Amino acid sequence: MPGGSVGVRLAVMAMIDAVGTGAFLAVSVPFITRSVHLSSGDLGVGLTVAAAIALATAIPIGILADRIGPKKVLVGVSLWRGACFLVYPFIHNLWQFLVVVCLLGLVDKSAAPMEQALVGQAVPTEERVRVIAVLRSMRNVGFTVGAMLGGIGLLIGTRTGYTSILLVNAASFVVLATLASRLPLLNAPAANLRRRFSGKVLRDGSFLSFSGINAVLTMHMTLLSIGLPLWIVGHTKVSPALIAPLLAVNTVLAVLLQLRASRGTDTIPGATRALVRAGLSLAACCLLLIAVPKVPVGVAVGVLLLAMIALTGGELWQSAGGWGGSYLLAVPGQEGVYLSVFWLSVAVQQIAAPVLLSVVVTAGTTGWTVLAVVFALSGLAAPAIGRWAQAQEALREQPEPSPTPAT
Repeated sequence: MPGGSVGVRLAVMAMIDAVGTGAFLAVSVPFITRSVHLSSGDLGVGLTVAAAIALATAIPIGILADRIGPKKVLVGVSLWRGACFLVYPFIHNLWQFLVVVCLLGLVDKSAAPMEQALVGQAVPTEERVRVIAVLRSMRNVGFTVGAMLGGIGLLIGTRTGYTSILLVNAASFVVLATLASRLPLLNAPAANLRRRFSGKVLRDGSFLSFSGINAVLTMHMTLLSIGLPLWIVGHTKVSPALIAPLLAVNTVLAVLLQLRASRGTDTIPGATRALVRAGLSLAACCLLLIAVPKVPVGVAVGVLLLAMIALTGGELWQSAGGWGGSYLLAVPGQEGVYLSVFWLSVAVQQIAAPVLLSVVVTAGTTGWTVLAVVFALSGLAAPAIGRWAQAQEALREQPEPSPTPAT
């Protein structure tokens, strides 16, 4: 286990968080629509407003983390979410729903960068990407367990059943906050760094460019959840029943291979090479999907399996390269705000990608070809951005010239 005993603690925290979240995701929509009796339109409005709030608060919370440390912020965020989910089962109308989801939105995009920043302070530098890889694998397992737990609430099908599962999620955040508060740190920020902040991240072209291409490559998430199912259902002769086994293949491969995919990404060249592989792998997935409607059903199933393997490879390399690069390109002492910007770019992609993937699926061969080119070019651009960042870092480290004495 990378990270030793601290790595184990972090893995337990990730598992608890994922189990609670998986259970919540399984029952949240049925609870709101069946027990609270809100429409899907009401649900969409609430979640959209909450997402907008989350985008607005991500950077300020990152700034706060650079002042007081990510551990304290993660504890506070977890307790805040626990309190919100504690009252979630007692929602009875639209206004109560809007209040609760907006309060959740205040911290919704802060947990991921705070966790990543905390790993950076809790484990040795050479092990942090491997630890993050293990945490991601544990999260995949935890989401599955949580979804099964949420299935119990769905089987009960009453408000009481939903409430029980929702309270389990609330309790998971309290436990998470307790464990985070007791986590020992190796690299706590110095007091002078805690008091310092500048808007350098918003002027750091290499970091913003790296975050941008990483965000493009994270479209694999929407490709998996929306693009691939839409393509199978609307444009192929393959049975929609194949979607679930394909998703299972993705989950199993992600759990088994995430740690292996992270090897060598603890340097800027290694991280950018991983993004190159990610871009080419996702491009291959798109090109394989073009072939699916044009071949017999039996062959199409095999092609879809290859496409899923390519998509999973892109997912694993993108995750590892993104983690490694974001750590290495963040300015020391400002990891909180840098990582918040990094994850904010992912959040923006998550909002835009469903629309983009819908257009791609509608456009068919042309759409998939364009998307393949975008993925490939994004990945291939990573090494140049890495060299740009290293050149900027070298300039920052040069000593300032001494003033010329007056004559």
